[in-house]
Amino acid sequence: MASKFLPVFIGNALGDNEELLPAFAAGKGGLKEALRFCQNFRVAGIGSLLLSGTSARLHECLHASARAFVFFSRASEETKKLTSRAAPFFDAVACGDDESARELSRFSPASPDKDREYEEDFLFVRFLMDHFFLERTAQDGQVLLSRYEKCLEGTTDARLLVCQALLAADGDAFDAALTQMMEEREVRYRRLAEKETEAEEVLATEAYVSIEGLALVRLAVRAGLKPQEDYLFIPSTALELPRLRYRADSWKHLML
Repeated sequence: MASKFLPVFIGNALGDNEELLPAFAAGKGGLKEALRFCQNFRVAGIGSLLLSGTSARLHECLHASARAFVFFSRASEETKKLTSRAAPFFDAVACGDDESARELSRFSPASPDKDREYEEDFLFVRFLMDHFFLERTAQDGQVLLSRYEKCLEGTTDARLLVCQALLAADGDAFDAALTQMMEEREVRYRRLAEKETEAEEVLATEAYVSIEGLALVRLAVRAGLKPQEDYLFIPSTALELPRLRYRADSWKHLML
């Protein structure tokens, strides 16, 4: 059931971005600040989807997040970026902004920062970027996934299964892996809610809709698969792509 406070959360998220905008546009702050700016758009977009049952505002907000992160990534030193901390890349894919997804793939580090991120987290995102947006070969993709599997040291990771299914263009394997991934996500968010360690606005929005999952469905279609119409946390309404005017500076104006 959608929270009665969704309008408040949406207003707060966009209001926060209005305050953050001058510093962000001036290139001040690092990765943490950029991700906060982008997450505010995501919260507002998902909140609007849950309120209206239509996808137009969701995709506008995801587009703004993606373009804002492109702006940050272009101007930032390599040491300020982490490939695994690239939620706006999934925003770009989810809203059909392939240009932003491609640019973020180019600007994201090609090697993991082993002091600040897990290699398997890096490899998950890096495979998707390389395979779908940088025209790497299937052999290159297999090299990354073999490295990913080695990192796991015998443990399981539904994300790896999703990537393997995408590389093999195996629809049944993709459906099973994405279902497992979303079921694990449900458990994770339930625990966060019980521990009260996640912000209320996130539990009311991102906990209900997986933008990462939405992006993976889009990539499955790109790979020639025919995904299911609905998965847990990936409502079919969110998959409806409205006609959008993609603008590099959309993030400067969406608060209006």
